[in-house]
Amino acid sequence: MKIEIRYQSRGGNTKEVAETIAKTIGITAETIDKPLSGPVDILFIGGGVYKWGLDPSLTQFLNNLDPAAVKSAAAFTTASGTDRTGAIVSAVKAKGIAVEKETLPVKVGFRNHAWLGGKGCIKLKEKEIRLITAFADKIVNQN
Repeated sequence: MKIEIRYQSRGGNTKEVAETIAKTIGITAETIDKPLSGPVDILFIGGGVYKWGLDPSLTQFLNNLDPAAVKSAAAFTTASGTDRTGAIVSAVKAKGIAVEKETLPVKVGFRNHAWLGGKGCIKLKEKEIRLITAFADKIVNQN
């Protein structure tokens, strides 16, 4: 099974979540700037929430996804408190790509929030790491 992870991150929060998913399943997380290396069975795709919406670069990446290259997608986001995984799910479904039922909204509060000038990676709490690991394991094991 071929799995890839793509993420968009301004302050580093989503990068940390993407790298935790990657570590869990034994692959490398890449930014949305890197094209997919070919058809994938599962694409984990995530981004931060800024002013209650997705970054325009992530929206563009989602709009350009090739349904022939992605069998299924799993959405994750980081935010102060807003769950916008639905925006990722909607964009992916609009392309005709199957979407995993379970999503992962990681609510990090304002820790290292890009809006407040944060740069670098947050230190995930143990509870968050368990949540992220369980999400990654569930998506991979059910496919």
